[in-house]
Amino acid sequence: MSDGPLPCTVDANVVLRYLLRDDEALWRKADAIWGAVEDGRLLAVLDPVVLGEIVFVMSKTYGLSNEEISDALTTLIRPDHVTLFGKDRYLRALRLFAHSVSHFGDACACACALEECEGRLYSFDRKLSAVDGIERREELDA
Repeated sequence: MSDGPLPCTVDANVVLRYLLRDDEALWRKADAIWGAVEDGRLLAVLDPVVLGEIVFVMSKTYGLSNEEISDALTTLIRPDHVTLFGKDRYLRALRLFAHSVSHFGDACACACALEECEGRLYSFDRKLSAVDGIERREELDA
């Protein structure tokens, strides 16, 4: 017998149906899965690429705002019963995405730069210079 919750990977469709409730039959299934996660029977393992896919679909297909997406996903992934490699970095990226960086990939790059590189980021996107703590560079120093 297991000493803890059973780890299971959750794909984008399960998360999307749970958050969006756009298909009642699939939402009920997703709700049952997420209920088992929340009550400790399952440990949800979410891949960072899947997180990116969820953000993309919520934005491009459903037209949700960055702040709506960030709020929903932060609430979903923050608890201990959800495992995500680099969780703190992605939570930071979601905050940046909600408030100062318009694209999630750029928010992830900024979060990485802030955590791993003292804010140094090579990018041709000039808007990223406005991100607090980011030192954007376009070319190598001579």
